[in-house]
Amino acid sequence: MSKLKILRDMAKEEKMEVESDGAESSESSESDSENEGMDVAEKTEEKKRAVLWTNRERVLVLCSRGADVRTRHLMNDIKVLMPHAKGDSKLDKQKSLVVINEIAEMKNCTKILYFESRKHKDVYLWMSNVDNGPSVKFLVHNMHTMMEMKMSGNCLKASRPILSFDSRFDEEPHLMLIKNVLMQKTFPSEPETWEW
Repeated sequence: MSKLKILRDMAKEEKMEVESDGAESSESSESDSENEGMDVAEKTEEKKRAVLWTNRERVLVLCSRGADVRTRHLMNDIKVLMPHAKGDSKLDKQKSLVVINEIAEMKNCTKILYFESRKHKDVYLWMSNVDNGPSVKFLVHNMHTMMEMKMSGNCLKASRPILSFDSRFDEEPHLMLIKNVLMQKTFPSEPETWEW
């Protein structure tokens, strides 16, 4: 609770600073009629800063019942690496995949990573966009968790990954779709950079 109080106090201080800056700028603009052009430019810059894009994209990460240990560890590793990921409990296999969209909407998630295991052998990864987006299904081979990896490098937690794609991903339409889905899922950037 102490962290929450500290954050609230910091927010109040910032709000008071913004209000005091606004009052000072309005007083100076009234007194200085010569610098009106500059004040308008400054105000537009402040508005642009206030409208800066904040990441509201959340990814729901969950698996089906009957998933083996490696799948659950891989799922947890993905949740740790992605700062905007939310986890959920296991989903029954008898339920349809439409239920996942409802769960994502309840948790305010816009994207889904769903690990579906079949017959305790095959693991499928579903990636989908909740609001009318495409769904992509992958068969997962050769899973390795972070605990198994040795000398994994100097990876920063919650940093943006480097994704490299073959030139075919820019030529064929289904590969272009997969490329965009992967780019949006891992660490979503600003919407202006998305290619559709």
